[in-house]
Amino acid sequence: MTLVQTTEKALAVAEKTFLAIANGLLFAMLAINFVNITSRFLFDKGIIWVFPLTSVFFVWMIFFSFFVIYRRGQDVAIDIATRRMPPRVAAATEAFVCFIVVGLMILILAQAPVLIPRQVGTIDLIGIQRYWLAIPFFFSCFLIAVEFVLRLRGSIRTLTQGEA
Repeated sequence: MTLVQTTEKALAVAEKTFLAIANGLLFAMLAINFVNITSRFLFDKGIIWVFPLTSVFFVWMIFFSFFVIYRRGQDVAIDIATRRMPPRVAAATEAFVCFIVVGLMILILAQAPVLIPRQVGTIDLIGIQRYWLAIPFFFSCFLIAVEFVLRLRGSIRTLTQGEA
């Protein structure tokens, strides 16, 4: 098995794992809010930690979904022009976009060592450090960079060899 095939399989596993985590977080948000609403209705008492925990879960759900959305091609893409281009021109355009995306992901990841130590303090009522909010974002950025490096490889192959 080649490095590309191994990387592709690892990305597929990460996609399924991140999707399961995002769905689990959504389910947890719905469950704790349902319990909170029920508690308010039946006992006239809310659960004080539900809102901050829901906020954390929501942020994590979005950041874990970030990679899955790109991996599945469910992001907003305007490809009307590229679909009508000759294969090599489309490949050159895709290579250009891949360079930009990989560069952006590297820029974001390069800021992680600076940003994480600045996110100090605990989140009220749930007691986790603030920097934990951003950790899934950096994982997704890394995986998106890897995904686009593989796409870039395919585009360069198309340009140089005329293969898909």
